[in-house]
Amino acid sequence: MRGKTALIGFLVLQVVVAGIWVMSLVPVLGAGIPFISPDAHIWSGGAYSSQVGNFRSGTSALSAAPFKVYDYLLWSTLLMVASATAGWFASGAFQKARPWLSAGLSVVALGLAAGAAYFIIEQWSGDTLFPPGSVNDQVLYMATRAFMIQLLIGWVLLAIYTVLTIAGLTTADKPLGYHLVALNWLIVAVVWTVTYLALYLAPSLSAGA
Repeated sequence: MRGKTALIGFLVLQVVVAGIWVMSLVPVLGAGIPFISPDAHIWSGGAYSSQVGNFRSGTSALSAAPFKVYDYLLWSTLLMVASATAGWFASGAFQKARPWLSAGLSVVALGLAAGAAYFIIEQWSGDTLFPPGSVNDQVLYMATRAFMIQLLIGWVLLAIYTVLTIAGLTTADKPLGYHLVALNWLIVAVVWTVTYLALYLAPSLSAGA
């Protein structure tokens, strides 16, 4: 019965996360904002863009550092892949009744994911110039925000089960859905990897970034 309850909880969680993504993206796409921007666009994350001008012509424009696909978000992706790998091995150690190894690997997974979140936040905290042909910055922001919520949920669940493992309240004989939490963590990593590749990397490379 406990296994069935855990499975239902896992499925409900996936539905909730899917709902978060839908509620994040539908209002933006429904507002008529083009998915692919034909023009260069600047995202301002709180730091103010530099204003450049030509005093002879009296024209001015905003400038910001161009988006680099091999900078912050690449590091966040590599850290999420490493975190998922640590989580996978943690699940394997758990099933082999090696709770301390499992807990240690889970702590590593949590730390790596925290690093990934840091780099994502760093990317969106400053001003970024996205070239023509890249995904619209509003779409990127809302997709990234939806992922960050998904990451937080998965991180908290994995942290809770790590504590339960250390306390001996969840074991190989009494997993209480641990394997589903580990599976969810793998899904979180896959979602971000696909997001980076499909929304950031591929369009930017096509745009010549």
